[in-house]
Amino acid sequence: MMEYNTIYFEDCLEGMKKIPNESIDAIICDLPYGTTACSWDEVLPWDKLWESYLRIAKKDTPIVLFGAEPFSTALRMSNFKLYKYDWYWLKNNVTGFTFAKTQPMRCIETISVFSKGRPNYYPQGLIPLKNKRVASRPEYDDNVYSSRLSGKTYTQEVTGYPNNLLRFSKDATKYTIHPTQKPIALLEYLVKTYTQPGEIVLDNCMGSGTTAIACLNTDRQFIGFETNEKYYKQSLERIKTNVTQVELF
Repeated sequence: MMEYNTIYFEDCLEGMKKIPNESIDAIICDLPYGTTACSWDEVLPWDKLWESYLRIAKKDTPIVLFGAEPFSTALRMSNFKLYKYDWYWLKNNVTGFTFAKTQPMRCIETISVFSKGRPNYYPQGLIPLKNKRVASRPEYDDNVYSSRLSGKTYTQEVTGYPNNLLRFSKDATKYTIHPTQKPIALLEYLVKTYTQPGEIVLDNCMGSGTTAIACLNTDRQFIGFETNEKYYKQSLERIKTNVTQVELF
């Protein structure tokens, strides 16, 4: 039986075998991209990864996976049937200085969302309207250049729905323990967008522990795995420093 709010020093493909069927409410993970020579940057086998994900995910579980090209394309095509859409994280720093004379530098990472069904979604930053808006939906016919009102109406009570561009600055360098570390604020946003308080989030490549911190700061539970001993130990210390809601360890 897996314990919640725990990072396991274990290979995730073995560790996930211990997670009960259809018990995870969201999977949020920054998988290895395989774009460096680092020992921790080895791409997981797609067949075994998806076999594990789909067994432990519920029908409406969002599977939210970070990526950057060319890995992002391989990620989407690894299970295109379950692919839903992408977010684009606009970073406050750029990479690719080595190739700056031959190609544009990079400031975008993608976040791809998959699910067996319609993934749960709780949009953040909505603004209640003082005056509700009532409108009719357009109904499209075979002529793609025209539409007509169907007579069906809907009431808009909020505005400010998010678009797919996310702007979050990276955490200060002095707080960085992993080369691909993501901002706590970004992970908190994703955790709140895809889960409700008390629900369970899996990060099977925990790295610096950012997903764990985001879950604890937003009253969610997590299960994590990490195989690099250095990052495993450092992530536990980092969690102690950054968690604001609970006492851990």
